[in-house]
Amino acid sequence: MPNHPTLDVNLSAIAANYRLLKARHAKGTLAAVVKADAYGLGMSAVAARLWDEGCRDFFVATLAEGVSLRAVLPEANIGVFNGLLAGEEKEFQRHTLMPVLNDLGQVERFQGSGFRIQDSGIIHVDTGMTRLGLSIVDLKKISFRILNPESRILLMSHLACASDPAHPKNAEQLTRFREALKYFPGAKASLANSSGIFLSPDFHFDLARPGCALYGINPTKGENPMQPVATLSAPILQIRTLDHDEAIGYDATYAAPKGSRIAVIGIGYADGWMRALSNKGSAYIAGYKVPVIGIISMDMLALDVTNIPEAKLTSDVRAEFINAQHTVDDVARDCNTIGYEIFTRIGNRVARNYID
Repeated sequence: MPNHPTLDVNLSAIAANYRLLKARHAKGTLAAVVKADAYGLGMSAVAARLWDEGCRDFFVATLAEGVSLRAVLPEANIGVFNGLLAGEEKEFQRHTLMPVLNDLGQVERFQGSGFRIQDSGIIHVDTGMTRLGLSIVDLKKISFRILNPESRILLMSHLACASDPAHPKNAEQLTRFREALKYFPGAKASLANSSGIFLSPDFHFDLARPGCALYGINPTKGENPMQPVATLSAPILQIRTLDHDEAIGYDATYAAPKGSRIAVIGIGYADGWMRALSNKGSAYIAGYKVPVIGIISMDMLALDVTNIPEAKLTSDVRAEFINAQHTVDDVARDCNTIGYEIFTRIGNRVARNYID
């Protein structure tokens, strides 16, 4: 068994999640968002498996991510969310990447670089996220350039509150998006993210861009429809039985009674396991749920394994911090964040293993 933390990524589960999302978005094409190294799971392996599953459209955040993905998928359509920044024009063309144009300056830079916006542009309109994107006023200034009904322009926006179907922001953004489309007759449209796919078909349009749902993170407020895709585990470095009452870890925040059995595990915040989980996180060993005790250190943490039968604590057993019983969403709730942050924080010292 490896003596370091590992993240086992089930590529077949990711492919199954892709198929489920595609079935729900039968009206149009399904892209895959693989930014941030496929949410920390490994962009190269994940994108290659999705390509085999039939996915042809991918989105990343930055030019550098796009260049890396192009090396893996020479024929894929790759959009870059952060857009065309000054000085990046030649690299976008060299690697056949498509910037998502977020403001008028990027539109001008795009056209001035030899791209033909009427043939293959992606324009981002802000419908209420108040993040990146052109306003409706901005769209009016450029719409006259894209009147060819055969143009391949894609108009996209991003939903802010789609995980809550009852949120009024959803209907507001849909109305604004439909207004924006009036300025671009014949354009393709993309509005739905992972959560948007689980809204009504009114939000689906021509292309959906799921990210978190592909990786098993719940895109809804209810029961998770997605399969879990990852198991994070780490080795047991030591097990000791206390011969007297003793405090555990830095700052002596946890008092363990005499007779407690303490397992020291080889994972810490340098591996991305958040210090915020100190004294309230948990793990599974041999199927038993056990609590994190004391402050999480840079390279290790402690678990109370008193209630695990000693025969179960064999030399090859590992502590699992994310698994099917204790999902990434469960971990996120323990430290008041979201599954996205948990996955993307997992560090480079954690080896990625791929199962298909």
